[in-house]
Amino acid sequence: MKKFMLINSPIFWDSTKEKEQYLSPLGLGYIATYLEKDNIDVEVVDCVKERKSVSDIVSYINKIQPDYIGINIFTQNFDMVKYIVENVNIKCECFIGGQVVKSIYHEILHWKVKNILNIIIGEGEFIIPKIVLGKCTQKAEIQRDSKFVYRVNKDSKYFPKEISDIFLDRKYLSNEIVVNHYGKKEIGIITSRGCAFDCAFCGGAKSLNQDVITRFRTEDSIVTEIQEILSTYPDIQSIRVLDDLFLRCSDSIDMANNIFSQFPQLSWRGMVHVLSLANSSEKIKELKIGRCKELFIGIESGSEAVRKRINKLGSSNDIVKVSQEILQNGIDLKGYFIYGFPNETKDDFKKTFELAKRLKEISLKTNGTFRTSVFQFRPYHGTQLYNEIMKNTGIIHECQFNDSISQFEGRSQFNFDFGNYSMESEDLLNEYIIKTQELTGEE
Repeated sequence: MKKFMLINSPIFWDSTKEKEQYLSPLGLGYIATYLEKDNIDVEVVDCVKERKSVSDIVSYINKIQPDYIGINIFTQNFDMVKYIVENVNIKCECFIGGQVVKSIYHEILHWKVKNILNIIIGEGEFIIPKIVLGKCTQKAEIQRDSKFVYRVNKDSKYFPKEISDIFLDRKYLSNEIVVNHYGKKEIGIITSRGCAFDCAFCGGAKSLNQDVITRFRTEDSIVTEIQEILSTYPDIQSIRVLDDLFLRCSDSIDMANNIFSQFPQLSWRGMVHVLSLANSSEKIKELKIGRCKELFIGIESGSEAVRKRINKLGSSNDIVKVSQEILQNGIDLKGYFIYGFPNETKDDFKKTFELAKRLKEISLKTNGTFRTSVFQFRPYHGTQLYNEIMKNTGIIHECQFNDSISQFEGRSQFNFDFGNYSMESEDLLNEYIIKTQELTGEE
């Protein structure tokens, strides 16, 4: 039987003992599930969870000698994945995928790879098994030497249109339980694919992905998945919904409550867009009754000028109003913030910090708690801001580790930067990142 090794790519060159915040590679889990359905022997190697270095994974591939390897790639670890694929010494067929591939496949076509390399743009669980079996009827968009580019968009026969019908065999996620910051055993799920928003710093922005439709799972399919999780892990205590669109409107809030009302032993946490609740404020109390423990909001900036430049919908006033109602109803809130957007000024920094500080002060008077997760802006390949920077300067700085902001446990993977694109000094930028993160207290 053919052997396929799927690799959740490393985020550090060297092995690390850092206790990093961790999310299971669900996308690789879906691909593994459908490889198995076609009787292909598959193994998932999670370099992040297993803390494998780049050299570790190259050695492991050469030792195990799989017939096929598949690896995901991100802007942050571009050079690491390139090194891995170029230094595999065995004869095998390689696959590479991930959201960023859509923007960098022309660069990947120049890699010095000894083996066949299939570059997958889009979702891979249907097309990859067919390529392995030699049954793929979709022609490669580009063929250059031994490299092939396949685009899986809404016009492809291998595009997963009905994601409610797609099964995930969680055995491939290798004891995926994490203990969240409440001390509860938790597992993550995804309930949608695609995005309805257009943030200028995100590769998943709607305007950049018009060849992909946004899809939502049915209530029944989500219930079935949670039942399967509880069957496998009876002691699980919390579900984390990892996609941004679970709570997208009033009806979806009703659906969330319907789903979790069937599992009284579970609490849950999830992402939400501020405007989803701004238009459904009366529903927030129902979320609390439905055992929603914590909501995550991508706030990014408290500066209206910056919010407009990054296509962030909703105002700071909307954020304060919605956050206050969340916290007053006893639901905890985590706000994501970004400093260092192109041309951002000290005044913009200050407005963001003041917004975060105000939310913290509100939480001290309510039953809900507020914490922050703070990042330095990083220009990801293919995003609106990346393209603007390249057009204006022609330069994106190399990825470097920012030691100055590395004082919070579990956040090392978030402390890489590609240069400072704001109007202020690195010292001032780091100062605002640190003091906003410190609003949380212990992470």
